[in-house]
This record gives sequence, C-alpha cells and structure tokens, in this order.
Amino acid sequence: MSSISAGFRVGLFVLAGILGLLALVLFLSGAELHPGLKYETYFQESVEGLDVGTAVKFRGVTIGQVTDVGLVSAEYPPASVAEGNQKVYQQVVVRFRVDPRKIRETGNIQNAIANGLRVQIEPQGITGLSYVDLSFVNPQTYPAQSVPWTPDSTLIPSMPSTLTQVQDAVERIMSSLSKADLGKMATQVSSLIDTLNKEVTTGDAHQAIAQANALLTSLNTAVTRSDLPGTTASIRTLASGPQTVQIISQLDQTTAQLAKISSQLPALVAASQATINQANETTSDLQAQLLPILQDMKTTTNNLRDLSAELSANPAQAILGAAPPPEGAK
Repeated sequence: MSSISAGFRVGLFVLAGILGLLALVLFLSGAELHPGLKYETYFQESVEGLDVGTAVKFRGVTIGQVTDVGLVSAEYPPASVAEGNQKVYQQVVVRFRVDPRKIRETGNIQNAIANGLRVQIEPQGITGLSYVDLSFVNPQTYPAQSVPWTPDSTLIPSMPSTLTQVQDAVERIMSSLSKADLGKMATQVSSLIDTLNKEVTTGDAHQAIAQANALLTSLNTAVTRSDLPGTTASIRTLASGPQTVQIISQLDQTTAQLAKISSQLPALVAASQATINQANETTSDLQAQLLPILQDMKTTTNNLRDLSAELSANPAQAILGAAPPPEGAK
C-alpha cells in the first residue's frame, strides 16, 4: 500500500516537473504565442552577421526578429537555367516578423512603402554582427524592386547598407579617374604654372613691382630730405590738387581690377578641382577663365607703369606739388 502511495507521489512529481518545463518553454518562446506580422526582403549584398533571431529595429527600437535567411534561387526556383542567371535570382531573401504590440496601428503597408519605407543592414559596432533596420528614405533615390515571383510574405523593398554605398561611391570615383587623361591634365597645369611664374619673375608684373619699389625708394628719400613744415604744407596743397585726384582715380581703377581678378580666382580653383572628373572639359574652361585674368593683369600693369613713369620723372611732385614753371615764363 505504501509502495503504491510512493509511486503515486513520484508520478505526480514527474508530471509537475513536465508541466513546469512546458510552462518555461512557453514563457521563453512567448513570441510564438504572438506570431506577429510576417515580412520579407531581398538583398544584393552580403548578409554576413545576420542569422535567425537577429533583431529587427525601427530607428533603433527593436520591433521584431529575423525568422529565416536563404537564397532566392532556392526559395523561388527559376523556371530555367537562363532565367536563373538573371541578377534578380542571385539575391538573398531575409524573412522577419514584427511584433504588432510594438508598432500598434500599422495602417496600409503599401502606402508606407510608397512613402519610402525600406529595409537596410546595419552593423552593430565592431563585433561583426548586424541587424535589420527599417527607415524612411527618398523613394526616388531607392525605388521599389519588382520580382518575377509571388512572395510568401509581404515584401518590403531593401536599400544598400551604408558600407556598400561608400564602396560604390569609391568605385565610381576610381572609374572616373581611370578615364581621365591625367598626363594631359598634368602637362597643362604645369604649363600654366610656368606661364604664371614667368610673368611674376620676368614679365610685366615683375617690372611693375620693380618700378613700384623704385618709386617708394624715391619717395622715402624725398621725405627724408624735405623740410617737415614745408612738406606738411605741400602735402595739404597736394591733397587738394587735381593730380592727387587723378592718382586716387587711377588707384581706384587698379583696386577694382584687382578685386575682379580676386573674384575670378575661386572659379579658377573650382574649375581645377572639377578637372579630376572631367579633364577634357575642365581644360578648356580653365583656359577660358585664365585669359581675362591675364588681360586684367596686363591692364593693371600698364596703369602702374604709367603712374610709376610719371612719378619717376618728377618724384618730388608727390610731396612738393606740381613742378615749378620754367625760367622766364610769366
């Protein structure tokens, strides 16, 4: 009798343990009690770091998890080998489930897709793992992809990951550089630098600078040797004289020309930078912009040369006023 009672108690204990274990399994797999909303998407890039159970987030908030990762060619077999070679069958299908309690009212998912709802793979720091991120982007930049099969779940279009976009941009830049005639561009830039260097060292600009230095030396000597009271009076007379007005007018013209040259320099620099992508077009633009600059520099140099020659012929007139009349003149 006691043995039957003991066996009964053992049976009850085992049954209670099984029920407790079942309750624990149901608690840990609570998501299974709430199947959620099923979606799928397709990626043309590597899904390294994604696996079943990977988090699905919307702007950083976890709203679901990945339920399956596979190849499109296995999930939706093509009708022929030729069809299987199409790029659309060389993608990876990722299925995921979204907990409706996390997002509440979803509305019309097709409207959300039309407004730019896209799926993207995002890395989780430096761990090598990734997660699925949902966000809204410009639908014109990343249009929805059409597929020749009927998806098992609601399809949300994907967009390239940030790393893939950076890699694509670098590849496009390298492709553009490989098409550019860098040798011809370097030759033209070198020729331009040589021309500017020659103009500054031995050309009109160099002569204008030398004449300006000589003029300043003459003025400095005249100021040193002159009588300060008389010089002050002469300066006052000179300041109100027509010659000063003429000099100021010439200086204004020179300043305007220099300002015009300075305003054209940023455009010249921008054209030089654009040469990397469009070498042939930029070369003609650079030459077209440089021609008016050199003409303005030549005009400025001629004005400075005339002013320098006038003051060199009579350096004291900048301080003492106009030259005295010749003897015998009344």
